[in-house]
Amino acid sequence: MKKGLILFIALMLVGISAMSDKTQAASYVNPNQTYTYETMTSNIKTLAQKYPGLVQYRSLGKTPYGRDIWAVKLGRGDATVLYNASHHAREWITTNIVMEMIDQYSEKYVLNGTMDGYNVAHVLNNTSIWFIPMTNPDGVTLQQKGLSAFPASAHANLIKMNGGSKDFKRWKSNAQGIDLNRQYPARWDEIDNNAKAPYYKDYKGKAPLQTTEAKAVTALTYLVDPELTNSYHTAGRILYYHFNYGSNTYEGDKTLGSTLSAMTGYRLIPPDTNLSSGGGYKDWFIQTFKRPGFTFELAPYAGETNPPISIFSEEWNRNKKAGLYMAIDGDKRWEKRITPLTKTITLTQKVPLHDRPNTKHKMAAASLYPGTYKVNASYGNFYRIQTILGPKWILNKS
Repeated sequence: MKKGLILFIALMLVGISAMSDKTQAASYVNPNQTYTYETMTSNIKTLAQKYPGLVQYRSLGKTPYGRDIWAVKLGRGDATVLYNASHHAREWITTNIVMEMIDQYSEKYVLNGTMDGYNVAHVLNNTSIWFIPMTNPDGVTLQQKGLSAFPASAHANLIKMNGGSKDFKRWKSNAQGIDLNRQYPARWDEIDNNAKAPYYKDYKGKAPLQTTEAKAVTALTYLVDPELTNSYHTAGRILYYHFNYGSNTYEGDKTLGSTLSAMTGYRLIPPDTNLSSGGGYKDWFIQTFKRPGFTFELAPYAGETNPPISIFSEEWNRNKKAGLYMAIDGDKRWEKRITPLTKTITLTQKVPLHDRPNTKHKMAAASLYPGTYKVNASYGNFYRIQTILGPKWILNKS
């Protein structure tokens, strides 16, 4: 490795060196509780502070009631997968699951430990897992805390959308009464069983991508360009992997779905020949990206309310390995999309590093200094170089 790169890495990793100290490893998330937006926000910031460079976060925008829609990146790899949770308000135990993934995977990374046979550091050095832990923070907060968490001026309309009830435990929509998982432009026009007006469930809205939340999720998906996605929902312990769309039928990878079904114990649902689904994130992702998208429906059905916290440990045990397995599969798919190279290049001036072969993924304050480097892959007009920060990309201007 050239001296310039060594100096650059040494300077850049001043705040990261503590990650090699095993005494830093700890658990920062308590998933065995009613997991609120405020707790999640605090935990995300703590994890990013404790695991600098490994855990990063950003706001995708604010909901109509001013809550941030957080996205969290875990890992150093250039392959990407994306998991989202809590599209539906009463399904917030899915947030507990993905936050526990971030917490435990990070701890195992620092310890160079394994989880169910997988070396977590190896997985996260090759793949970055993006999470949207709480897609619907307004709806979750309404379901958990009721009217007290909202301005008095909003109470009458919230009660109206809840069928006149002040008990919001059955609430599924966002705080505008729109079902976020019916907001994506995948056969949206054909959604049946649609509420006719804003309601606690099943109202698809006036148009696809009408809501701030759905717009934020699709924007991140285009940016991340993931190899596969998983949407965590409840309930039923079932797994969806497909979406049929007329002559453009594209099924997610059934082989992968079968493996995940066996791993979690969730029943794999066969393709829907009646074409009754649509409007969901999984549907949109499969249709748009032509890559595998999954929906995991966690926990036994608890009726029109949230599954009990007592079920968390069982669901975590079913999912902790699956999260890593999907990341590994995503890396394999990504390596098939790029072109392997064995090439040496000489840089005569400092060039910026990118997490992905895309100018939108430029790393802040990260560059390669003049020197000679080995290139191991190309994608478009980018070269990939292995660095101590993981696989990174530079723009080929030759």
